[in-house]
Amino acid sequence: MSEVHASNTHTATIEWRDQGPLFATQAEATGLSYLRGLISGDIVAPPVAQVLGIEVVKADPGTVQFTMPVRNFFTNRLGLLAGGILSTVMDSALGCSILSAIPEDKDIVTLDLNVDFLRPVHGAPGLVTVDAEVVHFGRNRGLASCRVVDSKDRLCAVGKSSCLIRDKAPAPKGAAEGSR
Repeated sequence: MSEVHASNTHTATIEWRDQGPLFATQAEATGLSYLRGLISGDIVAPPVAQVLGIEVVKADPGTVQFTMPVRNFFTNRLGLLAGGILSTVMDSALGCSILSAIPEDKDIVTLDLNVDFLRPVHGAPGLVTVDAEVVHFGRNRGLASCRVVDSKDRLCAVGKSSCLIRDKAPAPKGAAEGSR
């Protein structure tokens, strides 16, 4: 993604790679192996993560760390990182902390997201880091919490989310098993 500055006009060019078969249709893949594949580069990240620059830095059972750059076009009228953009990386990390700890025949979808903004994240350049962990597992629902720090390691937000734990969707008809 690039920004071109000409007078007061800015242009962002958005590019992303096809992520291939969806994780939810790959019966043999665990959430943890998926996340570790994102870290190693063996798996292509979903388009939203590519566009926002979200990266999985660490993944262990029940805990993940994500980062996201703060870019000028992510800011609001005050020059601060827009809350919705920050909420997106938080939602991703929270869900993936649960995904990292479920069996290979399961997948998750977000049921709710609660964000408390504690301090503004100032504009670019910068980086936010989200540490998320599972708080509770039920039979069909997982709960996770997270902390967000800015480039100066200041706590900026906390959040929690619950996710529905469900059976993975069957692979689409005609899809090659295990292909990417």
